Amino acid sequence: MIEALFGAPTALAAFGISLLIFGFAPGMVLALIVRLIPDEDRRRELQAELYEVPRWERPYWVAQQFEVALRLGAFPWIGWYWGKHVWHRAKIESGVERNREHPETFWIPDDEEKALVEPGDVVKLMWRVPRSPGERMWVRVTHRQGDRLVGRINNYPIYVFADYDEVVKFHIDDVIDISYPADEQPEAA
Repeated sequence: MIEALFGAPTALAAFGISLLIFGFAPGMVLALIVRLIPDEDRRRELQAELYEVPRWERPYWVAQQFEVALRLGAFPWIGWYWGKHVWHRAKIESGVERNREHPETFWIPDDEEKALVEPGDVVKLMWRVPRSPGERMWVRVTHRQGDRLVGRINNYPIYVFADYDEVVKFHIDDVIDISYPADEQPEAA
């Protein structure tokens, strides 16, 4: 009987394809799919469950797990990316520009105060966000090179798609306020 099966011209190829589809491929494809899932315990659980599924059902079961992985892992990331880079596109606004537009009502620190900003200081920046009121947040300066600064967000953003402690790069002209400890306030002129 076996000789008759393997004696057919396409039998060996069909046998190889069935080994691939029902044997090798489900485990390899599932190993790639579970990388989309953020929860490490759920990843291990899915990989262990594969070998409890009957062999002839494994390709379909792996396809179902792909849907689960997209829902749990990829869609939240895609939604966050879409919100940050496409829908909201938050941009840091220049405090100097806003002061030029509204000099009587929009105060900014003068150039002498801005020149004293150094790593460790906390400055306020403002973000323009389409379809929302925008946002102002405190940023702790971590690096300064001339007029270019790098800092970490010191607030929990509401409208800006960013995280607490996220790194932002900005220009000294973007600063709209500087927070001084009580004993280091500059004297009024």
